[in-house]
Amino acid sequence: MAEGILPETPPFFAAPLRTVVIWSMRRALRRGLRELAQEPRRLSDIGLSREQVLREAAKPFWRR
Repeated sequence: MAEGILPETPPFFAAPLRTVVIWSMRRALRRGLRELAQEPRRLSDIGLSREQVLREAAKPFWRR
């Protein structure tokens, strides 16, 4: 998921840094989902219900 995003890092820092990047991406995506939940037409276009989107958006950033 975060491959290609991170600069070359020492092995000791690579895993924690990758985790932080992934968590940040999840947080941003879930924020976007909360906004999307307010637009029924767009939800219909992608075939998701408001409940499905809000359920995913409610997950903590550390959960997949």
